[in-house]
Amino acid sequence: MYRSLLIPALLLVAACGLLDTNQPDIVEPDDVDSPAGADALYIGAIADFVLAHDGDGDVDVGLTDGHVLESGLMADEFVLSTTPPTQQEIDQRRIFTNNSTLFVYYHYLHRARAAAERATAALREFGAAPDEDFRIGEMLSLDGLTRIYLGEAFCSGVSFSRVEGDEQVFGEPQTTEQIFQSAVALFDAALAEPGTNLAESDAALEIFNLASVGKGRALLNLGDAAGAAAAVATVPTEFAFFNEHAESPAQLKNAIFAYSDGWLWSVSDLEGDNGLPFRTAEDSRVLFEDTEDVGLDGSTPQFTLLNYEGFDAPVVIASGLEARLIEAEALLAGGDLPGMTSALNDLRDLSGLDPLDNPGNEDEAVDQLFSERAFWLFATGHRLGDMRRLIRQYGRDAETVFPVGSYLKGGSYGPDVNMPLPQEVQNNPNSVGCLDRNA
Repeated sequence: MYRSLLIPALLLVAACGLLDTNQPDIVEPDDVDSPAGADALYIGAIADFVLAHDGDGDVDVGLTDGHVLESGLMADEFVLSTTPPTQQEIDQRRIFTNNSTLFVYYHYLHRARAAAERATAALREFGAAPDEDFRIGEMLSLDGLTRIYLGEAFCSGVSFSRVEGDEQVFGEPQTTEQIFQSAVALFDAALAEPGTNLAESDAALEIFNLASVGKGRALLNLGDAAGAAAAVATVPTEFAFFNEHAESPAQLKNAIFAYSDGWLWSVSDLEGDNGLPFRTAEDSRVLFEDTEDVGLDGSTPQFTLLNYEGFDAPVVIASGLEARLIEAEALLAGGDLPGMTSALNDLRDLSGLDPLDNPGNEDEAVDQLFSERAFWLFATGHRLGDMRRLIRQYGRDAETVFPVGSYLKGGSYGPDVNMPLPQEVQNNPNSVGCLDRNA
C-alpha cells in the first residue's frame, strides 16, 4: 500500500476490486431484474469506478487517464514527459472545453456514478437479502466518492443527470458546495444501511470505515473540519480500502504505473516555483528513480514514480492514515497548532520519519499540514482538491498555490485552478457551463 511507510503487519486491507469477487456468467436480458442481474450491475459498477479513479493500462486501445493521473497532472505532482496536446493543456493549466482528454475524464466519472446508482437500486430491489448486504453501502460510497472527485477537479456547474425508464432526466447545474453536500448525503445513507451495520461482519465494518472516511473528506471540502474529524473518529489508523489491479487482462492494469513506467509522465519537483519538493526532499513517501534520461517527448527529464510497483499494484482510495490527517486539520482549525503537529508526528513516528518542529504561526501551520497531506497522499488523487481548498478556505492567492511562470515545454502556465466543463455538457439544456472558474 504505502510500502515501507506503515508497518505491514498492521495493515487491514479491504478491496474494491474484481479479483476476489465471484463474477456472474452472462446475464440474459430477461434476467436483468433478478439477483443475478443485481450482481452483474454491482461488478460493473466496481469496474467503472476503478477505471474512473485509476485509468487502465490497455496499450492496445490507448491508455485511459483516471482521476489520480489527471488531477495530479494539473496539480504539482506530475509533469508531462510525452506529447499529447490535450494532456499538455491540463499540465499547463490552459484547458479548452473541446479537450478530448477532459471529456473522457469527465465522462468516466459520470459513468461510474451512474453505474453505482443503478447497482444500488438493483441490490435493494432484487438482491437476495438486501438488509444484510454490505454491497449497498459500498455502492453508495462509490457514488459519493465520484461526486467528491467531480467537485474537487471540476469547476462549479456540474450537472447530475439520470435515466428513468427510457427517458433521460437532465440534471440542474450544481455549485461546488452542493456537490459535496450531495456526497455527504450518500455517505450518511451508506452508514445508515442495515448491511453496513452488521456487528459480526468484517466486510460491513470495512464499508463503514470507507463511508466514514468519504464523509470526512466531503465535510473537509465543505470547510467543516470539526465535523470531518467526528466522522472519522472510529476509523483505525491501519485501515486501507483500495482498488485492485492485475497483470491481465489489460483493462485491469494499473495505469498510474503504466504512465510512469512507460516514460509518459514524470514526478515533479518545485514545479513552477510554488510546487512542493517531491524529489529534492528525498522523502520516503515519494519514491522515484532518476533515469538520467528524458521521457518520450525527448526533452523532459524522466523521474519514474516507484510508489506503485507494477501493473498489479493496488491503489488506496480511503485509509485510516487519511482519517488521522483529517483530525490533524481539525486541530489546526481549532487553533491548537502544537496539537496538530503532534498528531502529524504520531504518523511520522509509525514510519520512522523525523519529527516536525512546531510552527511559529498559523500560516506556517497551514503550510506544514498541507505539505504532510501532499507527501502522505501522493498520487492518490487528493492534491488538486487540497490546492483548491488552500484558495477557497485558507485565503491563499492562486498565484501562490499553483505553478506559475515559464512552462517547461514553452510558453507559460495558465490561470486555470480547476477543470472546465467539456463542451459536450451543452447537450444538457440546463447546463450553463462553469459557474465559477476562480476557486
